[in-house]
Amino acid sequence: MKKIGILGIILCLILAAFSLFTARETIAQTSDRGEFLSEAFAETSAEVEGWQVHNWSLLANELKSLDELKRLGQELNGSFGIPNAKETSEQKGDQAQYALRGEWHGGADAQLVLTSMKLTNQAPQTVLVLKIERATDDLSDYTQAIQQVEATAGAASAIPQINACIKGLRTGKMDDVELNSLVKKVFQKVKATEIEGVRSELVTSVSGYSPLTKDYIVTNGNKMNLQVAAHYDGHLGKTRILVGSPIVTIEY
Repeated sequence: MKKIGILGIILCLILAAFSLFTARETIAQTSDRGEFLSEAFAETSAEVEGWQVHNWSLLANELKSLDELKRLGQELNGSFGIPNAKETSEQKGDQAQYALRGEWHGGADAQLVLTSMKLTNQAPQTVLVLKIERATDDLSDYTQAIQQVEATAGAASAIPQINACIKGLRTGKMDDVELNSLVKKVFQKVKATEIEGVRSELVTSVSGYSPLTKDYIVTNGNKMNLQVAAHYDGHLGKTRILVGSPIVTIEY
């Protein structure tokens, strides 16, 4: 009986060690959204054309005055960091809006918009929109942009609701076989499983879930944090490729 007890303890220790190793391996493989998207986009072999980071966060289910929005907006810009921002404000009935717009690092367009409104048959809302967009072939400050948006939403005591996207171009028109192969290659790179997709003559758009990044949304009961989209631009004679997480927010 003693031998069986000792063997049981040893077996439990081995299983616990294996579980700990597996957990550490999973954590090590998990990357932030910027790194995750950059690696996914690299598999498309497209030339980077630009990127976008967009956040929409609910701050409160109450109306705030224009003066309150202005004070909060100026405070949040200390984190967001738009130098020499252009200020606009507007009050129309039960809706007030305060915005700061300008040039972020590296020539990116940035905006911070606070809106407080009363909706018909709904509770009033005060929301924060943050957006950074840059036309460039350089992704060196992309992760920083995502982190800056996340930190600013956090400074407002809001839950960040961030969509990030990279866009690019490939020469010529890709056929269905090539497009399906491209999507498969991206999904395999980040260990993603397809959740839903649209494949037509006009556009290919496939969404999935990867365990390699912590952020996701839930759609029809399924986790989703990756979208790959492509369409042919006849004016340029090139195929535009977009990779977003959790979804693509750039118009395509």
